[in-house]
Amino acid sequence: MLHRLNAQLERLHTHPFYAGRLPREVTSTAEFAQHVPLMSRAQLVAEMAKPGYGAFAPAPSAPPVRVHLTPMGASLVPILHSAADLRTIEAACGQHLDACGIGPGDVCMVTFGYHLFVAGLFYQSQMEARGVACIPHGPGETERAAQVARQCGVTVLAGNPSHALKLIEAGCPIPRVFFAGGEAFSGNAELYARVRAAMPHTLLIDSYSLSECLPVARTFPGGDSPGVHVFDELLYAEVIDPDSGEVLPDGERGELVLTHLKKELQPLVRYRTGDLTVLERTPPVHGRTVALPRVVFGRVDSMVKVKGVKVYPSELKTVLLGVPGATGAYRLVLSRKAHGGDHLTLLVEGAPTDLHTVAERFKRQTLIHADAIETVEKLDGAALVEDNRRETA
Repeated sequence: MLHRLNAQLERLHTHPFYAGRLPREVTSTAEFAQHVPLMSRAQLVAEMAKPGYGAFAPAPSAPPVRVHLTPMGASLVPILHSAADLRTIEAACGQHLDACGIGPGDVCMVTFGYHLFVAGLFYQSQMEARGVACIPHGPGETERAAQVARQCGVTVLAGNPSHALKLIEAGCPIPRVFFAGGEAFSGNAELYARVRAAMPHTLLIDSYSLSECLPVARTFPGGDSPGVHVFDELLYAEVIDPDSGEVLPDGERGELVLTHLKKELQPLVRYRTGDLTVLERTPPVHGRTVALPRVVFGRVDSMVKVKGVKVYPSELKTVLLGVPGATGAYRLVLSRKAHGGDHLTLLVEGAPTDLHTVAERFKRQTLIHADAIETVEKLDGAALVEDNRRETA
């Protein structure tokens, strides 16, 4: 990995955006983290809003051939790809398709969206580059999609897992391979079990990507590790403490940071994704050794410290995935105990009956236990945290 990082540093040390920020070479990944600054989404948004895309203006020798527009806050940010960028993506994805046994003779139906959502065209282009017949159907119109899938003999399906279940119910042929995206999949045990029951012999592929970093990671067949493996020929992945910016040891949850290793246009270096994850090293799986065993399970948001532990409110959504009776809405209520220390109550909207499972998941996710878990019919407002500790201190 070090030689790939150094090759990118050599390419980018005179880049208009990175000039004066990057060393030409580092002797270790620790030195890379020490001497290369983190980059925020706000920096990317601000630069792309400048005339001609500011410091990310394409050189005449490498014009963009595809421009995606992705929502970032109140902005629609252009994401630029040169012809070389697209070929690099197709080559990496092509290796994954080979590993999945997908090639000429297969028929793929893409039910991801195409309008301001990169996944539709992303899957279509990689399939076509590998000689796979592709049906760019898009989401919705379940009955028609199932009919088209039967008519055309679909063998590969790419789309939202919940929609895929509806397609199977409507008579879509059970695919040999299913690419899932758009919602938590391998991290949602209940949804994953439903898809597995509907597609008992299908190769199920979970995936994680960002419009600005495409692709990031996928399930690679044959590996023992759950979750997804990073395309580490394209990206260098780190996990940092969102508060301090320090790189965390493998196995600790934190914010995913990505560095492009080959991107020609709009290359990102130590880019803060805002996504919470855990990173682990594994034996090689089709050449990849960096895994995100739980994919991503939340966003870096208004972190609160509870019982000495950092808790990110959005990570709690995974605690309620697939819990019968729970709507998915929740709130963390913090107060002080009479004799000091934090008292933590998790309010859960709906009528879940298995609070024991909720308690176990909560402790596994946050590394602390909830003093109380209470159910409410309806939570008022959208706040994820109610911190009363100052009032009771």
